[in-house]
Amino acid sequence: MSSRFLTVSGRANIRLLTLLAFTIGITLRLNKQQHVLVLTSNTASVEIRGVDPASCFAPRDNILHFLEHEYLSGPFINVGFPKMGSTSLHNYFCCGNYTSSHWECGKGKGLCADCMKSAVLSGSPPLESCGDFQSFMQMDRDTFFPQIELLNEMHIESPNATLLLMFRNVSDWYRSLSYWKAGNATNHNSAEIHGKTLAERLTDANISGLPPGKGVNETEMSQFFCNHVNNIRRFVAKHPSHALIELDIASPSNALQLESLIGISRSCWGESNKNPELHASTSDRVPNVCLR
Repeated sequence: MSSRFLTVSGRANIRLLTLLAFTIGITLRLNKQQHVLVLTSNTASVEIRGVDPASCFAPRDNILHFLEHEYLSGPFINVGFPKMGSTSLHNYFCCGNYTSSHWECGKGKGLCADCMKSAVLSGSPPLESCGDFQSFMQMDRDTFFPQIELLNEMHIESPNATLLLMFRNVSDWYRSLSYWKAGNATNHNSAEIHGKTLAERLTDANISGLPPGKGVNETEMSQFFCNHVNNIRRFVAKHPSHALIELDIASPSNALQLESLIGISRSCWGESNKNPELHASTSDRVPNVCLR
């Protein structure tokens, strides 16, 4: 029996590879420890080696992880951080005719973060209580992160949910946090935070992993993000019923990867929600809640 070796990235079409293997009688065997997929037939053996960096600042390849999941189950939940592509993800799912929420969870629900916190405190499930959307693309606000504080509750409610984790150059991310300012006092913003940047508001908050006074510079905020990435990866390793999609917001392959993994057309993917103070133009936006 001969043996060949291939290196692949997340751009591979997972469904097509699995179907092809079944059709021609190839056996698939996944070695999680070595990040190797072995395809075996009567005449040959092919090893597909996935690049799976240990870095908390770069996404791991999706291909090997997703071969464990024949289908991706909803709801789709963004467990990443603000200013890392949440609006682009929301627009993507809205374009694909999914019900989706971003920051707000609909009429009578208010901000998703506040709604989910109140639901759990009252003994109710956080997702169903806050719109029961097919995708939740930004749950956090400046004072509360459900993807940190309520991860176990969401798992209990939806043990097969697909999680998304976005990455971005950390210097660009911190710069964006440092420019994004709270607007005038509204139902969601108090007068005290008017004019404060998101970085300042996060530093003032008391979030697990980021106590008050922490996050005052790029190094501290980057460490907060790194610890969160490692926590999410450990959580999924402990609860393998969840699939985890990891993407770099700047990667040119995102549209193709998402189409391959989720099935929504690649034409639905695009960069959104640019800060007008940092960019000359802005992209078209969709409402914070998309309903069918």
